[in-house]
Amino acid sequence: MKKKLLPLAIAAAITPGFAAAADVSGFVDVMYNISSDSAPTTDSSFGAFGEVDFIASPADGVTTRIDVDVDAATDTVAIEQAYFAWGAAEGVTVMGGVMNNPIGMECGDAPCMWGTNGGVVGNILNNQTSTLDGNNVAGLAIAGAVGPATVTLGFLNDIGGVAEENSVALVVNFTAMEGLDLELGYVSQDNDTTAAGAVVDFNVSYATPVEGLSVALDYLAPSELIDSAVEFMVNYKMDAFGAGVRVESVSWAADVDDTERTTFHVSYDVASNLVAILEFADGSEADTANTLESVAGVAPESTTTLELIATF
Repeated sequence: MKKKLLPLAIAAAITPGFAAAADVSGFVDVMYNISSDSAPTTDSSFGAFGEVDFIASPADGVTTRIDVDVDAATDTVAIEQAYFAWGAAEGVTVMGGVMNNPIGMECGDAPCMWGTNGGVVGNILNNQTSTLDGNNVAGLAIAGAVGPATVTLGFLNDIGGVAEENSVALVVNFTAMEGLDLELGYVSQDNDTTAAGAVVDFNVSYATPVEGLSVALDYLAPSELIDSAVEFMVNYKMDAFGAGVRVESVSWAADVDDTERTTFHVSYDVASNLVAILEFADGSEADTANTLESVAGVAPESTTTLELIATF
């Protein structure tokens, strides 16, 4: 659908009551590529991406949400999420539609990402779900408290897009103590040697007793192509300033070199709704025998970017 027609189609699908009650939010993500040793990225070039989110939560009804992505670089508009969330019982929520992938630690939207570049775990998962816009899944899910944990169970379209097949997802979240959050996730996939297959993900984040300092680990074990993928992150935030370092590695099932990357960034809150991030990422040198690096989303050699994220 042409981009000028999409907002009209969305407006036509929303009843007057929904439109009056909907909360509108979103962000604009401006990217300046300072330099890159990896083709085809162009040095000293700008790009812009945006998102508009519509959320309605009637007091006596079901929450509904539509996220619309706008990519100025490719001149396209796409639906990221479109789902409902129904409080079926006390502490139990049923969701249906197209939703962000619950597996893994990293958020896919710029304001809540770790930094400018997505991590290898999120990139591998995003590669799995390439039939939808972004790292998203389509189906039904139910989430609720089971003792001290929150358990989410999903029945989905096959995440690799295999017709007439389904994926099953299970995610368990647990706060072991104040500041320490653990998550274990699993999603099945019809065996496909062009993607990572079924995956198990374990991630942990810890807000240390040192003010502003946090650490996190995300570990992915796929059944195809990849033996393991791991990210380790350290972040520090004090007032308007922030800094972080992330070390990543992908071990391939094939007899080729591991893919590795180290990323550094500093950030500054220009205003309450505007943040600037300067990031430098250095990936492993390209291995001519390894044609799999795109699965992990790692550009060989180094890139330097400046990102400006404004929210509304």
